[in-house]
Amino acid sequence: MAGFSYKNKKFPLKAVPTVLITALTSFTVTIGANLLLQDNPDFLDLSLFESEEIKYEFQTILETNNFEELESLELKAIEQCEYYAQSGSFRTERAAQSQVDQLNNLGYKASIENVNSSNGYNFKVIVGPFENRSQTNNAREIFRQLNMDSIEIPVCTKIENGS
Repeated sequence: MAGFSYKNKKFPLKAVPTVLITALTSFTVTIGANLLLQDNPDFLDLSLFESEEIKYEFQTILETNNFEELESLELKAIEQCEYYAQSGSFRTERAAQSQVDQLNNLGYKASIENVNSSNGYNFKVIVGPFENRSQTNNAREIFRQLNMDSIEIPVCTKIENGS
């Protein structure tokens, strides 16, 4: 390995020329930047620039009080839904009751529903009702973390709107 030193004749850069070239380059860049980037007072006067006036539709509506009358609402059927989650199907009521107890300990309202099924699973564990689908999905995610499979069961009723 070659020994580089400023005292050694093998050192590729000389100190004085390097410092002079660096100073000259810095000075040139500084002067050039000051000349090219100087502030021009003409840019501060905004009246010199032409721009289109923007016309907003909502502004003209508000100024002229030209509001359209809303048509009366027709009678529509509105669905009101409650959401439940089925957290399991069991062959025995004892197994279903075990899961109901576990869910009740977690703070969920769970119940057993007896159904006639051809596959032998006669007891479903139903959790809910939840206020919305988001709450149902949050509960199902907690059930998934506890290794309980679940499905969402929406129960919707139609309400006639008379207004």
